[in-house]
Amino acid sequence: MPRLRRLSLCLGCTIILSPLTGCARPVPLPTRRAERAPTIVFTGDILLAGRAERLIEEKGTGAPFAGVSEVVREADLAIGNLECAISTRGKPADKSYTFRADPNAARALSETGFDIVDLANNHSVDYGQEGLRDTLSALSAAGVGAVGAGGDAEGARQPALIRAGEPPITIALLAFSNMQPTIFYAGAHRPGTNPAHPDAIRQSVAAARGQADSVIAMFHWGDERSTLPSARQRELARIAVDAGADLVVGHHPHVLQGFERRGDALIAYSIGNFLFPSRGESRMTMILRYTPERDGSARLEVIPAVIEGFQPRLADAKEAGDCLGRLRALSARLGAELLDSKGVITSPARAASVDKARTPP
Repeated sequence: MPRLRRLSLCLGCTIILSPLTGCARPVPLPTRRAERAPTIVFTGDILLAGRAERLIEEKGTGAPFAGVSEVVREADLAIGNLECAISTRGKPADKSYTFRADPNAARALSETGFDIVDLANNHSVDYGQEGLRDTLSALSAAGVGAVGAGGDAEGARQPALIRAGEPPITIALLAFSNMQPTIFYAGAHRPGTNPAHPDAIRQSVAAARGQADSVIAMFHWGDERSTLPSARQRELARIAVDAGADLVVGHHPHVLQGFERRGDALIAYSIGNFLFPSRGESRMTMILRYTPERDGSARLEVIPAVIEGFQPRLADAKEAGDCLGRLRALSARLGAELLDSKGVITSPARAASVDKARTPP
């Protein structure tokens, strides 16, 4: 059955800060009334251009994510990392790979159940400022929110603020890019992505901590095909957590990386590809399901998946065991033994003396 969708307005409204203007405005962000804490799912890189675009033309907008749509739809909030422009305009950037999909492709996201996409990455501005503005417009027309990019630097750094669950809690979602080319970064009067500068991360996360019960920071970072996080990834994760983030989720390496805990906060360094041409190690991926409570406790669950060519599907029993074994080994190399036999990690409630800020170990 489709999710029940509602929009709360006025005081306690469900809002997203407009990436075009940097101003707060109510939007029809899907939520679902629940008798429990909200569930949030995260997926890795989504490429709607090329093979996915042709599949949409042949079989409809629901086809690319058919193998995973049930898990995405049942969540209160579904978030993916969009790795392309959605536009018919603009000139390709001077770089090795540039990706652009037809505006019709945005409906594949909304039909599958995605609510927000992360645009703080190295492909959102592949077709220039025109392409980025068209991407934001196409997503809005499809009923999908965006975070991590905007019409200027102020707009790009704005968090998405979501109220979900019953009784509702407020979730703040931020996104940062630590990738080249730096010309993609937003400026005072230039559309672009939100750069992962340490001071800006501290300020943005701390501000969000004061507005929300749960703060999530997403990063595009690291080295392609590396299964271990770089020193820079670990540094930025520490900065975000120490400023107040409860969960850090990373993309870009195209393969899975391990989990780590800092204080009570959780870090997922790379959740891999999702709708993306993949082979070898990059075929193994996951959906990350996060359930935060008002008191700071949380449950993080790995839902293993496999990419066939470029399409994700849920893993069978053997594949799931291999995925969880891989993640345990990668986490152990970071000194963390977190995943239980079912792929679940739990965090305790915050100490009574620590409510709006995290204290590192």
